[in-house]
This record gives sequence, C-alpha cells and structure tokens, in this order.
Amino acid sequence: MADSVWKSTLENFRERLAGRESVPAGVSAAAVAASLGLSLLIKVVKIVSQRRDFQGDPAQIEVLLAAARAESGKLVLCADEDIVAFAEYMSSRGTPAEPAALQRAIQTPLGAACAAAAGLQLCAEAIPLTPASIAPDLGTAALILAGSVRALLLSVESNALRLTDRESRDQIAREVDVLKLLARNHQPW
Repeated sequence: MADSVWKSTLENFRERLAGRESVPAGVSAAAVAASLGLSLLIKVVKIVSQRRDFQGDPAQIEVLLAAARAESGKLVLCADEDIVAFAEYMSSRGTPAEPAALQRAIQTPLGAACAAAAGLQLCAEAIPLTPASIAPDLGTAALILAGSVRALLLSVESNALRLTDRESRDQIAREVDVLKLLARNHQPW
C-alpha cells in the first residue's frame, strides 16, 4: 500500500493529488476535507462547552464530541482505503476478482459519504448550542461536510455504473439519493 495520506505533509498530499498517478484522487481529497470539517465541529463544541455562560448538558457535549471523533475516524480510514480499493479494482479488471474489487471501490466512498453525512447531522445538533460569535465556524464545518458528501457520491455513482446486477445498482442509487438530499438540505446556512 502507498504511504498513508495522514503520514505526509499537506503539501506532499497536494502534490500527490496533482500528480499523474490515479490515486490519491477525489475520494481521498473529499474524505480528508470532511475529516477537517469534523475537526472544526469538534473545535466549536469544545469552545461552547468552555464558555462561562454555557448552561447546556455536559453529557450532551461529550456525546457530540464522541460521535464527531468516531465519524472522523471512519473518514481517516476511508481516505487511505480508497487508494487501495481503487488500485485493486484497476488491477482486477477482466479477472474473476473484478466484481469484489468493484464492490469495495463503491463501498469505500459510500462509507465515507455516510460518515460525512453523519457529521452534517451532528452540526445540526450543535446549532442550538452555538453562540453567534462562532456560528460561522459551525456553518463552515457543515458546508465542508455537505460538499464532501456530494463529492464522494460522484465516485460512488461512477463506479456503480459498472455493476452488472441491476438490483445492486438500484439499491446504491437509492442510498445515493438519500445522501444527496441530506447534503442539499443540511442546515440553515
């Protein structure tokens, strides 16, 4: 496996994205962006919980933080897993291993899109807790997550076109439609 995107500098990751190799590409970039969006959400929630005027439930804060960290962890894995999944798919084309590799090349970005969508829902939960002074940061987190969901779904849809099983294609299309709707209607910003 290639080096993890998380073990390199941001500059190195940008250079790899701009390179001629097929990976990393859109899925890894969108998963990294979504993880950054969740980091911004975590920052907002931490700031909220430390404010002198915070009167919310500290347990709710801990639940939000734990959920955001869990979704971010999924995105961290997906950024690297997609590099492997896509490389495996490309090398399996025309072999008996192709259907399984194609499924992984679909499920990896779909899993990342689900994690980013869960992050959007967490942003919505944080709205009532967030004072106006840091609401722009929460809005930025949500917009990054919404864009990441939509970007990840581009790869899901493209790869799903190669499925020969119509039922599988239709199931994935339904999941994609739900996630697209969520990304479009994610919050009041």
